[in-house]
Amino acid sequence: MTVYVLVKNDLDVDKGTFDTTVIGVYERLSMAETEFKAQMVEAKQDFQNYDYEQTDYVEGDMSWSIWELGEYVSNHIDLIIQEMTVE
Repeated sequence: MTVYVLVKNDLDVDKGTFDTTVIGVYERLSMAETEFKAQMVEAKQDFQNYDYEQTDYVEGDMSWSIWELGEYVSNHIDLIIQEMTVE
């Protein structure tokens, strides 16, 4: 059985946080993509008070990142959909 795992990596040195969170496990890619896009909106809101950069997103991409301008190492969010096989 194939599942799609949505993971969020969130690092903010100023807050002292480094978190990896499984947002959800989905039976269909379309379900994971819907939540992925919602998480993108939330991440952009989290960065609204910063000058930031983000990776280009094209429909069907399974990863995306946003980070404080020039500060990826100390302040970023990565979203990743990973296809996994459950035995």
